Amino acid sequence: MPSIEIESVRSEIEAEREWREAEVRMLKNIINGLNHENQKAIARKALVVMLYSHFEGICKTIFGIYISQINSLGLTVSEANSSLGAASLDDMFFALRDPLKKCPEFRNSLPDDAALHRFSRDRNFVEVTKDLEKRSVILKHDRIADTESNLKPVVLKKILYRLGIDPAIAEPWEGVVHRLLRRRNDVAHGTARGGIDEEEYEKLEVAVRSVTDAIVIAIDDCIREKRYLRVTAA
Repeated sequence: MPSIEIESVRSEIEAEREWREAEVRMLKNIINGLNHENQKAIARKALVVMLYSHFEGICKTIFGIYISQINSLGLTVSEANSSLGAASLDDMFFALRDPLKKCPEFRNSLPDDAALHRFSRDRNFVEVTKDLEKRSVILKHDRIADTESNLKPVVLKKILYRLGIDPAIAEPWEGVVHRLLRRRNDVAHGTARGGIDEEEYEKLEVAVRSVTDAIVIAIDDCIREKRYLRVTAA
């Protein structure tokens, strides 16, 4: 059974974090060069927006790297954990639930017979069931790691759940993410008239880094313990 090389994954993740953190440091240095504290406080509003942007970006990238590694393994649905298996059958389940998919034999004569067309979809599903576990696991990045309009704590939990990772691990991060998101929205929506002092900003940056570290550790654990594989009964 092929496995994921954790060193390669960590190298990719660290390279991504490095350039993002370098950008934030550069902006902080520019702000520190300003002459007056009120100017610095106002400038930090832009820094908060940048911090959130990089937080969302690094989270999406970390999950994307993990997804790419899983796709490269050539697993079948029978080999992958149930979350990954279900995610890879997304197109099949969509067709099963699609009310617009009609039974070809009755599409013209009974176009509005919902029960019949649902039965037809069920029948088609049964016909392919025996082959489902042989299908290759190919995950779609935009479906699995969708950060939606804002990377709220519940959105992070949804992504973890789709990857077969316990979403409860995100509960300690909720306060941090909510605080960052609230501050970013205040700035982006123009309601933050005052600036942001250095102490508040530094607390946000440290907290965001701790969340990113925790996500990396969660992915590391999945790789080391091969949690992407289905657990079989002994």
